[in-house]
Amino acid sequence: MSILNSILNSSLTSLRANQLALSVASNNIANANTPGYTRQRLVTSPAVLDEAFPSIGTGVDVVRVQALRDQMVEVRLRQETSAKSGDDTLTKTLSDIEVLFNDTDANSPGLLQAMTNFFNSFQTLSQDPASMNFREEVKANAQALIDALHSRDTDLRNLQNRVDQAIAPKVDQLNQLTSQIASISAEIKRQEVDGHAANDLRDRRGELVKQLSEIADVHELESDGDYELTTKDNRLLVFNGVQRKLAVSDVTSSIGNGSLKANLDLRDNYIPKYLNALDQVAYELTQHVNAAHAAGYDLDGDTGNSFFASLGSAADASRLIGLSSSVLADTRNIAASSQSTGNDNQVAMQIGNLLTNPVFTGGSITDQYRSLIFTAGSDLSNSRSNLGEHESMVTQLENRRQVTSGVSVDEEAASILQFQRSYQASARLIQMVDNLLQTTLGMVGA
Repeated sequence: MSILNSILNSSLTSLRANQLALSVASNNIANANTPGYTRQRLVTSPAVLDEAFPSIGTGVDVVRVQALRDQMVEVRLRQETSAKSGDDTLTKTLSDIEVLFNDTDANSPGLLQAMTNFFNSFQTLSQDPASMNFREEVKANAQALIDALHSRDTDLRNLQNRVDQAIAPKVDQLNQLTSQIASISAEIKRQEVDGHAANDLRDRRGELVKQLSEIADVHELESDGDYELTTKDNRLLVFNGVQRKLAVSDVTSSIGNGSLKANLDLRDNYIPKYLNALDQVAYELTQHVNAAHAAGYDLDGDTGNSFFASLGSAADASRLIGLSSSVLADTRNIAASSQSTGNDNQVAMQIGNLLTNPVFTGGSITDQYRSLIFTAGSDLSNSRSNLGEHESMVTQLENRRQVTSGVSVDEEAASILQFQRSYQASARLIQMVDNLLQTTLGMVGA
């Protein structure tokens, strides 16, 4: 009787273990396409030996349902997700900036063409300094150049405003995610008090942390049952079930990679760099043209007049540049001659030659402007290259994660067949032992 009871108990524990294993495998198949789901498996161990019959034992002990995660891969995947998201945000806005300085579109002449037309119109004026038509052409081309500078300045500032306005919603989204993460963390702590892993909740939290990583680089730490989530600059976001909200004023580029840092860098570094370079071009253009123009004589023999309105510094020069009041009033006030009689064309030629004369900080004015174009293009090229690298790394890491944590429907189906056979064998054994027990009891009763 005792040996039959031991066999029966062993079979019952095996039956329950196989039943649970079937449930785990079926759950894996059901969630094969669930984002963030981690494959689970039943961990068992041989049960303790039966004291009466130590050679038999008491079956199988269920240790836990384990979620298969490679923590190193998970951490690297979050980091690369942050870097990819940041470079994606950077590349999109830098692409918009590149369009602003595109001088290859014949239907929309760029700033370089406007500069060329302006200085060439002075060369044309030098052929006939008294021509009112040529003077009107100079004025029209000057205004077109001014408009082009104003337009580039406005466009850059609009882009700067756009990325600035994207920061507050990003912070709001971050706070919404950390609020959900805190709630789930509290529930995980409650469910795992008795030692049972809350695998599904951990998967949900992991997916939220992945979404959060697109905004900012974050770090998870679990120790002695406590959960902590921080930014790269060690700003606390979540501790167990408690959320610490971020304010927009708290956020700096030290928060780490992600779309939020990219917007901050665009607003505070990239766009100001292009604006400053554009302002320097406009300021030096004004200074050099005015210096030559003020030394020349107009059609009425007057001298000392500026062509452009004077600027005190390079700050906001591309926004403030404009024609002087004298040129606005009358094109006769455009100086073309180095003599009061107005019989020569030296000043008109001198101003026209500024197109190629290397008197600007970057060489000629075209060299200096091309340097700005090159800088913007180089920044875009670097961000595209970095984006490609991070996209490749994310793909590789996701593939590695799939090997450990992903669900293979074929493998799970094979496991189900195996567990079903084991379940059926245990059930048959229980039935056989039960029959033997009933027979033995009948014999005792007789």
